[in-house]
Amino acid sequence: MGKASHGFTLVELMIVISIISILVSLGATNYVQQMKKARDGERKTELEQIRSALEMCRADTGSYPATGSFSFGGTLTCGGNTYMNPVPTDPKNSSPYIYTYSGGGNSYTLCANRLETTEIIYCVNNP
Repeated sequence: MGKASHGFTLVELMIVISIISILVSLGATNYVQQMKKARDGERKTELEQIRSALEMCRADTGSYPATGSFSFGGTLTCGGNTYMNPVPTDPKNSSPYIYTYSGGGNSYTLCANRLETTEIIYCVNNP
């Protein structure tokens, strides 16, 4: 009589490890993609909040703030009134959103870039 074998063979262990590795890599890739989508959603929400503050500023003062008159991460003030403190910054990247004022205070564009590239992913304009 031979000894009874209790345990797993090397081949069985390698198959299980391979399957687990594949599942982990698929899960990690999906997780990273979902985090990117979440940050893009946060960027859109923050731009809408900034737009709301800019619209309140225009309603009170008659014009939008000039480019460079407020900083992202700083305070948005118009005519001595504070409309947003702090002004949101990009959730992942330290580079700010892009605010461009034009038309003598009657129009603006506010945009966010995708983290991995300089591609603009979302813009809001005055209504």
